[in-house]
Amino acid sequence: MKLEKIVVGLLTTTALCCQTALASIYPGNVDIVNTDLPYPNQKVLEVDYHMFGSEIFNNGNTVNFALTQDGGKSGINIGRDFADISCGSGGLGGTMRCVPSSSTQTYRVNLDSVLSEQNKKVLADSCVPYEFKVKASYSISSALSFNTVKIGGEGAPDWLVSSGSFSPNQVAAGDQVVINAVVSSANCAQKSGTAPTLAVFLANADKQLIYFYGETPIRLPNGSSHTITVPMLSGLTAGTYYLVLAVDRTNVVAETNENNNIAMGKITVIDSAVGGQSIAPENEQSANTSGSMTYLSRTDEDNQNFVDPQLPVTPGMQVLKSREINQDDLFNAINQLDAVALPEHQE
Repeated sequence: MKLEKIVVGLLTTTALCCQTALASIYPGNVDIVNTDLPYPNQKVLEVDYHMFGSEIFNNGNTVNFALTQDGGKSGINIGRDFADISCGSGGLGGTMRCVPSSSTQTYRVNLDSVLSEQNKKVLADSCVPYEFKVKASYSISSALSFNTVKIGGEGAPDWLVSSGSFSPNQVAAGDQVVINAVVSSANCAQKSGTAPTLAVFLANADKQLIYFYGETPIRLPNGSSHTITVPMLSGLTAGTYYLVLAVDRTNVVAETNENNNIAMGKITVIDSAVGGQSIAPENEQSANTSGSMTYLSRTDEDNQNFVDPQLPVTPGMQVLKSREINQDDLFNAINQLDAVALPEHQE
C-alpha cells in the first residue's frame, strides 16, 4: 500500500529524492533489525547502518532517517543520529582527514516520539500492516534499506449485528419466534483472544429488559450466521414487546465502537384466542417490516437504552440459563451454532 493512500491530507511527507553520492562520507548497508512492528503494541524501531568514505575538515554531521514507501521520493521523518566520525592529521600540510568508524551503528527510535498524532492513529487503527523501507541521509548522500518493516495491522474489531430478521412478528404467548442474524466486524477481524457472544433478550413496550434467553459464541475471526428459536413466554399479556440482540454484552473485546452492539425489532403478542394475519409494527427507525417478518436494525437511541445489557433486578423474575458450549466443539462444528432456548429457569 502506497504512502499517499494511508490517509490523504493527514500524513506529513517530506521530499527525499535520491541524489548522487557526491559527499566523501556517506551511509550504507542500512538494515532494519525488527522487520515486524505491530504498532501500537510495539513501538521501537531499530536500524543498523555503516558510514563509509572520508572527508577533509569534516566538523561532524547527523544521519537523518525516514520511512518511505516509494523508494525515497517522499517519506515520514523519524529522527536523526550523530555519525561516529573521528578526525586526525594526515596528508600534505597537516590537513585534517576525517573518517567514520568502521563499526556498525544502530539507530533506535520510539515511533510515539517522532510520528504525528494523525500518523499514529492511522497505524494504530490499520487492519493490515503498512510496509516501509528506511532511508538514511547524510549531507547530500543517502541510502535505502535493502529490507522492509511492516508497521501496524493491530487495529481493533467492531462487532455488530450486520443484518437480521425474525418471524413471525405477531405471536401468541407460548408460541415460538425464529431469529436469523449475521454478526460481523465492521472494522478489523479479531485474530485472537476470547470470542464475543450474541445474546438474546426480551424487552417490554418501554424497552426495559425483562427476560434473558441466552447467548451463543460468535465465530472468529470474521463472524458467523445464527438461527435462534425462542418462545414467547407463557403468561405474557398481549401488547408490544421487543426482541433485543446484544453483541459482546460482557465487554470481553475492546472495540473501535462500543455504541453499535445492540440490534432490535418490535413484536406483537396477541391473545391466543385471537386469529388473523400478522400485524406489521409501526413505521419507526428501529424496525422495518415486510409482511410477517421484522428486520433487526440498530439506532443510537436503542444502544443508549441498553448501555449495560444486563437484566434489571426484578423480584420473582425467572431468568433462562444460557446454554454452555464447549469451545472445541464450537470450532469443530461451527455450522451447529444454532441455539434453541429451552424453558429452563434459575432456581
